[in-house]
Amino acid sequence: MFLYTFIVPCCFICERGVFRPSSSVANFFEELKTRGLVRSSYPSNLDTDFSNELRSLPPVAYAGFDPTAKSLHVGNLLVVVNLLRTAHFGIRPIAIVGGATAAIGDPSGRSSERDAQDKDVLAENTKSICAQLQRIAQNALGVELTVLDNNEWFSKMSMVDYLRNCKQLRVGEMLRMGAVKSRLADECGGISFTEFSYQTMQAYDWALLSEKYNCRFQIGGSDQLGHLDIGAHYIKRTCGGKFAAGVCLPLVTDGAGNKLGKSTGGNVWLCAEMTSPFHFYQFLRQLHDTEAELMYKQYSLAPWEEVTAKLSEHRANLGKWIAQDALAREMTQIVHGKEGLDAALRCSRALFQGSLEDIRSLNKTQLLSLFGTTVKIPRNDVRTMGDLADRTRNDKIKGSVLMTKGAFKVNGEKVIDNDLPIQLEQIRLPEASDLTLICWGKRKFQLVEWI
Repeated sequence: MFLYTFIVPCCFICERGVFRPSSSVANFFEELKTRGLVRSSYPSNLDTDFSNELRSLPPVAYAGFDPTAKSLHVGNLLVVVNLLRTAHFGIRPIAIVGGATAAIGDPSGRSSERDAQDKDVLAENTKSICAQLQRIAQNALGVELTVLDNNEWFSKMSMVDYLRNCKQLRVGEMLRMGAVKSRLADECGGISFTEFSYQTMQAYDWALLSEKYNCRFQIGGSDQLGHLDIGAHYIKRTCGGKFAAGVCLPLVTDGAGNKLGKSTGGNVWLCAEMTSPFHFYQFLRQLHDTEAELMYKQYSLAPWEEVTAKLSEHRANLGKWIAQDALAREMTQIVHGKEGLDAALRCSRALFQGSLEDIRSLNKTQLLSLFGTTVKIPRNDVRTMGDLADRTRNDKIKGSVLMTKGAFKVNGEKVIDNDLPIQLEQIRLPEASDLTLICWGKRKFQLVEWI
């Protein structure tokens, strides 16, 4: 349903009376501008002052992701989906996971040094994020993404070779980088040589991709402009004067203007074990109209005409959550696949529509994710349905009395007889043998876990 695999052919333009093919990268850049995705670029005024150079770029683009956690988060997803969007324009997308650079620490967007992470943890994070990127690409495009770990080349590089590779980097230019300048101005903190040298490694990554894959266009987050500058200069000096360029996407924020992702307390990860498909779906499904419209423009891989049509429908039917629903469905399928989306929809129907059929179809992991907590009851502590009813009330009303009025259901079946003996094997959920669903009234669900 959300698998967009088409390739947009290069069009032809007339320049100085000669027809020539326009660059797929130039077309992609124009699409980013249309969707409000260009926060900054290197060089600045890329599509006007450097239009010829932009059209001459090879159809290859890359983005980098440092494995500082086991999973990427919803803020990173903006870079991921727009890297994949390049495929719609006939551009080859490449992802680099910074197994080496994460050990150094990117100073961008930071006012203090990052804590050093254990190498084994970084290795596990790298492996996890590489697999995550491959899975997302498969869900979104149905193709295998080129994913590289920069530890593959840095781990084999001697200190002498590293310093020789830095010969074409200029300290003056490196000192002008915004993150470095702000840290040097801080009398208390400053910046370590380790984090100062991060930009040399990212520049080398890009130059290596330029040499091996002819990649001279980079997509970065909102704080990556300094790295684009340093990297493009490095490529020009080491790759025979070749032109390189890049774009910084905008910062993704919530309604209060806080950075969306992993550091503001509202962690929304792209890993099902850290944020379930249900909670990921509901995070997007419950966005404010303004946030939902903006994110749908910037995240959706649907053609722009479909996006604008959907937003027009949304504005004509305010209160029906059309943009939120479209965004949540598409992104959940891209991140978690069809199975993850189906689970999220079943959980949503179960919780908000009281669909017992959907609840009974969920496995234990999905149920625990949905309910969050359980009422833990030792198997031998209750003998009758009345005992069970009492254990699932936390107010002054005795459940064994209230159930006789028809307010008590076990796995969707109304139970009135409070003396009815419990036969545990008959009240376990089909897909979770140690769980039983209790419902008081119409929608007050509880999950009993037998211990």
